Amino acid sequence: MDTRSKSRRANSFQIGVMGTGLVCLALVLAGLLVALWPQLYPRFPPPGAVGDSGVQCLAGWCPGPDARLLAMVMVAGGLGSFVHVAKSFGDFVGNERFMASWIWWYVLKPFIGMILAVILYLIVRGGFLTVSASGEASNVNLHGLIGMACLAGMFAKQATDKLSELFDSLFRTRRAASDAKRKDVLENPVACIIDAQPPIAGPQATYINLRGTGFARGARVQVNGEGRETTLADSTRLAFQLLPEDVAQAGALVVAVVNPPPGGGSSAPLMLAVGGPVAAVDVAPVAALRAPIEEEMAIYDHR
Repeated sequence: MDTRSKSRRANSFQIGVMGTGLVCLALVLAGLLVALWPQLYPRFPPPGAVGDSGVQCLAGWCPGPDARLLAMVMVAGGLGSFVHVAKSFGDFVGNERFMASWIWWYVLKPFIGMILAVILYLIVRGGFLTVSASGEASNVNLHGLIGMACLAGMFAKQATDKLSELFDSLFRTRRAASDAKRKDVLENPVACIIDAQPPIAGPQATYINLRGTGFARGARVQVNGEGRETTLADSTRLAFQLLPEDVAQAGALVVAVVNPPPGGGSSAPLMLAVGGPVAAVDVAPVAALRAPIEEEMAIYDHR
């Protein structure tokens, strides 16, 4: 059983609105980029008013070259973010894992891409891009600039990480950054299994408790590569149930804990021994631990 309540998953209406909104966003941004592109590039139209000779306007707005470049960079950053958002949306909806709590991430992501593209544009234009003394916009490689803005929006995380490395090197401090101290990190860690209780499974011991670190909400136990019913207590304890075929004969099972994205991934495997059919194992401690875990999860679901 997935530890995430099904009530947290987005319903068909929310998915439909999100999908329609993403399609409309792509059409609007693509239309804006085409409308803003200089018709006589590499010569940029001058600023002016509607009806002036040589002036290229958009809905009554007739910007100069610099303002046009800035707007085009923002639009390109939004288009790059759309590619990232649309791919993620399609993947999670296709796997029936789209959670309603992530809707605002999808809404804000294009705006993050826009602002990040503008920041990189200002950095490049201000110090790393050679222009003539006149500073004319026609000296700018518009194709390369728009391509850079699209990539900044598409790979916003990598771009911000690189900027973070740059500033960490330039403005290194002795104290750890405040974000590193956050307890509510945005990316799930990779789990680590320390031990299992009981250490030997069997027909009379199918409920297994794992102790370790980094167990995230939505973590799922895999036995020999297949998911099993999982109940999470906290970041250091979880319980799962083996199937009858798992303990049908003596041997060993490969157990791993998989944390969901973002981040996450599979832990290093733990070899869980399986005793023979006559193995008698005291499961009272296991049941005693699983009861408060299920009680805790029931309280969480009612929240």
